[in-house]
Amino acid sequence: MRSEPEDACLLHPPLFWTGVQKNDYGLFLIRYAYLERLIAGIFRMRMPHILSLSALVVATGLVAQPSSQTLEESLRKGTEAIHEGHYEEAENWFRAAVKASPDNAPALMELGVAELGLGRPGEAVDNLRKAITLSPEMPGVSLFLGIAYAQMHRVEDAIATLRREIELDPKNAQAWMWQGVVELQDGHPEKATEPFDRAAELAPNDLNILEYRGKAHSEVAFASYARMAVLDPTSWHVHRVQGQMYSQQNQHKEAIAEFLEAIKLMPNNSDLYEELGSEYRKSSALDLAQQAYSRELELSPNNPIAMYNLAKIDIETNRGAEGLELLRKVTANYANVPATYFYLGLGEFDEGNTNKALAALEKARGMSPEPELAPRIEYELSRVYRKLGRTEDATHAIHEYTRMKEKNAKLNPAVLSAISSGFGSAEVPETEPKNKD
Repeated sequence: MRSEPEDACLLHPPLFWTGVQKNDYGLFLIRYAYLERLIAGIFRMRMPHILSLSALVVATGLVAQPSSQTLEESLRKGTEAIHEGHYEEAENWFRAAVKASPDNAPALMELGVAELGLGRPGEAVDNLRKAITLSPEMPGVSLFLGIAYAQMHRVEDAIATLRREIELDPKNAQAWMWQGVVELQDGHPEKATEPFDRAAELAPNDLNILEYRGKAHSEVAFASYARMAVLDPTSWHVHRVQGQMYSQQNQHKEAIAEFLEAIKLMPNNSDLYEELGSEYRKSSALDLAQQAYSRELELSPNNPIAMYNLAKIDIETNRGAEGLELLRKVTANYANVPATYFYLGLGEFDEGNTNKALAALEKARGMSPEPELAPRIEYELSRVYRKLGRTEDATHAIHEYTRMKEKNAKLNPAVLSAISSGFGSAEVPETEPKNKD
């Protein structure tokens, strides 16, 4: 089991980790439930190919013709057993196929896969190596042999074999993923990130790939932060990272303290004031947030994020004219942020400029806003439509608002937050919007 890095004692333990440094990545490779899903998934994609390969071998005379019926039946029933997760049954059928045709590469490969699924990687390696000798370019055989080597912790053999699969099929996301898993198991997360990133490009919705990719990048980040603390424990960089970690855990008081310490050491860093302002805002200390954003704007004139953040506070605290001036500057130069037009619409409406409010809000609606912002746009549009006497449009907007809110309620809050983070987030409060009419 890998121990926690010695450097970690210099950091606040609750912050600088989520658990990776205490994980034994060997355990990842013994996840037979996942391995079974992988095997079954590949079989679903490749079942016709497996049978056609076997038929080709028979047709070309590489095995005796009289065995063809027994061979094909055994392969078919073995594959069906794999689909159902019955690995012992599958092993029996594939063993029968090998008995009927000892030099049949697909049969040897499938027998090896069944043995792998049963947790017998040593036996799997023997049959997979026979298969790869008979048919070096057969799809999947190098992947499964690489996985078997990984199960046995034969790291160099596993990586070399998985790279061979990637050479044969550069778009094989599972091969890329397993290369990353092996590097991770071997204690090299920095080498694992590239394979995981490539796998994620090829299969962006694969939860296993996303999980492992996140773990690798997290461990690389942890190592970097730990190294920072060793090099200079009192650095403003360390305080900033600590503040960011506290922020992610919604410990805003502690985050504010860290950002203030960083500012003492680096008083002219505008980014620090932006992060400090964000923490004050999350703590509902709007006056202090405004001071931080104002200082950011002094240090970084015409900074669109600072202007946007200041404008939000102005509009939310009934200083619409000041907020509108800032937002118009933002939209003049940065025209593709839905939340900017949302707040522009709010400000225009509060100042009595109904048609300008309508134009801004409809523009925001048409810019594919993030999930948290979209229902707010519909709610505010309903108010504007009512003001203009467009009852049907107002009713439609309210229906959309309700539908979107119900949809958002089903999302994991952490996922919703991740989707909506970054410049342009409307930072929607938990309470319902107040009707200002």
